Amino acid sequence: MAHSLEVSPQFERALPCRPGDHRLTELLLLKRRKKMRRRILGVLATAAAFAGLVGAAATPASAASNWIDPDQVLSITNPKTALSKDTPAGTVQVRYGTYGGGQYGWGRAVSPTPGYNLIFEVDTNGNRVADRSAWVKNLSGKTVWTHGYPTSSSSKVAFRACITRHDSCAATNSEHRTGWW
Repeated sequence: MAHSLEVSPQFERALPCRPGDHRLTELLLLKRRKKMRRRILGVLATAAAFAGLVGAAATPASAASNWIDPDQVLSITNPKTALSKDTPAGTVQVRYGTYGGGQYGWGRAVSPTPGYNLIFEVDTNGNRVADRSAWVKNLSGKTVWTHGYPTSSSSKVAFRACITRHDSCAATNSEHRTGWW
């Protein structure tokens, strides 16, 4: 199959071949196209892999960590409040209830000050330092709740919540957070 290829005189001068030698010019162009295709496909593959990682990391809830999402928390009937604290930025609570046969705890903010964050922290090893957390950022003033985490009969597992402008409950003062439950 014969290919017809027209090359502008400017482009012909830039190629390392004699003007009029269209076969060599065509081979060079095909090589450049292949190289460009490989680069584009490599970039697309990298972008797809990165998007998958970012998508997986965007949610604190994953099957391996046993979190339930806020919609599942909302579906819990007869929830109970373990701790509640009126703060200068609204009321913050640690709540618990049963979902799918298991008991979960979560954080809730009632009438929070707009612009603050609700943070629910979980200590899993008994040192009363957060090992896991769930956030609701930039509160609007409406009642909100976080993802839920399984409760435990172990005294090592504890929950607390806060309404803060900081990155953790530990970074805010005690008047903006509950104690550990």
